Amino acid sequence: MPVRARAEASRNAIMQAAMALWRTKGYAATSVTEICKAAGVSKALFYVYFARREDILLTVEADTMRDAHQAATAMVEQPYDLSDVIATVIRTLESRTRHYPPELVFETVLESYRLERRAMAEGATENELTFLFLTPFQQAQLDGKFAADVDVARLARIAQVLVSDAIRCWAASDFRDPLRTDDLAREITTLLTGDRI
Repeated sequence: MPVRARAEASRNAIMQAAMALWRTKGYAATSVTEICKAAGVSKALFYVYFARREDILLTVEADTMRDAHQAATAMVEQPYDLSDVIATVIRTLESRTRHYPPELVFETVLESYRLERRAMAEGATENELTFLFLTPFQQAQLDGKFAADVDVARLARIAQVLVSDAIRCWAASDFRDPLRTDDLAREITTLLTGDRI
């Protein structure tokens, strides 16, 4: 097996083992040692790919956010309402999130807030913290859905925080309560644009 394929297989094995253990044992009760044993890799190899257990969560979150961002970007390439772009992001996050235990989703959101705090302390800009909505909102501004003088990076950041918090609350309820995607998207749109629902 080529080196790159072997490396990818090892990394995937670690992630899959972690997810399986987190589903059965819970996040807090699972150690790096247990993940390595389940994946059939050494601790040294684990630390080649992940500096800490939380980095697996962040990798899963990054993949999920990338999918949501791509869905939103595709939406603005055709006629669209801003509310529909936001709803598309929420739906993508919701569909991916349902595959994980609520505790894990909650931990992932909290870990992303911790990472964001570290990034801000290191001087990250607003644009660097608005991955989900920045590109679609920049296009929306070009399309006249936001005024030309509006700081779309700030609006993208607000939307991202509101969506993340909605996902966190949904996970905290063990997914019992419906997410009400369309209502949430309309509410966020109203907050961003000042338009009435």
